Amino acid sequence: MKRTISLLAICLLSILLPADGILTVAESSDYARTSLYDDVMQFLYQVQKTSDLVSVLPLAFSSEGRMIPLVVVSREKVSRPADLALYGKPAVLVMANIHAGEVEGKEASLMLIRDIASGKFPGMLDSQVLLFIPIFNADGNEKLGRNRRDLGPELAGVRYNGQNLDLNRDYMKLESPEVQALVGLFNSWDPVLTVDMHTTNGSYHREPVTYSTVLHPNGDPLLADYMWRKLFPSVAGTLKTLYGYDSVPYGNFVDREFPEKGWENDALEARYGSNYVGLRNRFSVLDENYSYADFKTRVLASRAFVASILDYTAKNVGAMAEMARRCDRETIARFHRGKFALEYKLERLFDITVKSYEFVKEAIRPEDRANYPPWAGEFIMSKTDTLRDYTIPYFSLAVPSRTLPLPAGYVLAPHQGEVLANLKRHGIRVERVLEGFRAEAESFIITSVEPGRSIYQGRVQNTIRGSYEKVEADIPPGSYYIGLDQPLARLVPVLLEPESVDSLAAWGFFNRVIVQQWSNRPGPYPVRRLAERPTVPMLSE
Repeated sequence: MKRTISLLAICLLSILLPADGILTVAESSDYARTSLYDDVMQFLYQVQKTSDLVSVLPLAFSSEGRMIPLVVVSREKVSRPADLALYGKPAVLVMANIHAGEVEGKEASLMLIRDIASGKFPGMLDSQVLLFIPIFNADGNEKLGRNRRDLGPELAGVRYNGQNLDLNRDYMKLESPEVQALVGLFNSWDPVLTVDMHTTNGSYHREPVTYSTVLHPNGDPLLADYMWRKLFPSVAGTLKTLYGYDSVPYGNFVDREFPEKGWENDALEARYGSNYVGLRNRFSVLDENYSYADFKTRVLASRAFVASILDYTAKNVGAMAEMARRCDRETIARFHRGKFALEYKLERLFDITVKSYEFVKEAIRPEDRANYPPWAGEFIMSKTDTLRDYTIPYFSLAVPSRTLPLPAGYVLAPHQGEVLANLKRHGIRVERVLEGFRAEAESFIITSVEPGRSIYQGRVQNTIRGSYEKVEADIPPGSYYIGLDQPLARLVPVLLEPESVDSLAAWGFFNRVIVQQWSNRPGPYPVRRLAERPTVPMLSE
């Protein structure tokens, strides 16, 4: 028995010790500091010099001029998307630091790049090519300050990028060079699975790792079901058995005063990366590490979590890739025959056990009120030293409460260049209508456009109300047809249905036309729905 324990300890130690003397800033400072951009680049180039498995490529340049590195780790020295087909290996993507104050993912991914390249995880590259983006928000990373309410490091970057945008809210409007390039990576490298690393500072619990996947109700349920039933249970088991870390699905207590009521994750919108990836018919993992754990624990636990995921994909990536392709085929063939969820509500997905504490209710003193967010109300719940586990329902299932039958496709009026550019950046197939035609169509008649009361992500969001009516429409040449018979069809109504909360209309892309000039009267919505594909000549853009 002692010999077995000793062998296990030696094995675990070899997995955790750094290779070749190349240390991250977190390791070399005994987890007192996090790395700056130059530290990251120097580390990556050092690893690249020591290993033929690592290629450091440019993904994009930030608005402040920094190169965002894409690190490819493969046995074949892969350096371009076409190599994936050449070697018959799918890609898996791990990205970190999208919110540059949430720094443990950056440090953990650097450690993993080094350790995989040095052979600490034999077999991990046999069936897959690994892509890492360890410092996605390079500009925000450099704005060091006391920007976090967590247990270290003392100084970290900020949430926003060089344009003051939250990159994890930019997946639909695509206004940042970082997310534009990332979506370009999705289109070219087509990773089967994307892991997005974050930090959460929500409800108190004892698990250092939390996780989720696509929640959007218009995603293919097959993908989410696979994640909850197969990947997450297996990965959580490896994380606990091999590394000793607990994990739990991401969320917060439904009612902070009464934790027994349940645990919820209500981040359902397509603007979030994990949901966006799911709407592209690919697997996604949202990794939220617990900010109340110390920095060292967060780094090592997140490293262990991602290593456990990559161990799983090393064994199952082929089956996952085939499942993703099947979702593509099903979307092409059948998505347009279904219904689109415009509104939805949260319901129970399953029960979970959250390892937490007992709490006491404390009134907020008037002189301290400015230190708390508005939602705190008049009290806070303080954790005690008494441990308590809560077995409670997990509310993260988005159930449609209002739906709309889908058309065969949409027609975009001419002269909508910003919208056209956005659709093409997503990789959505758009066809230019070469000859005008007349067809029965559905036109959305706007009854009201209500701008938001404040600026959000650099834009004033619109709430649009109205209804469809059937019309005989003259479609002029120079219009654009966006059919739903394509793999990315699930994105199309999210972007083009005016009442969708993440539509381009909601984000203000149609402001010049949906409100008539010199008045407050609604104008025509420049997108129509067609029940059949046009038979006139069209040219793919």
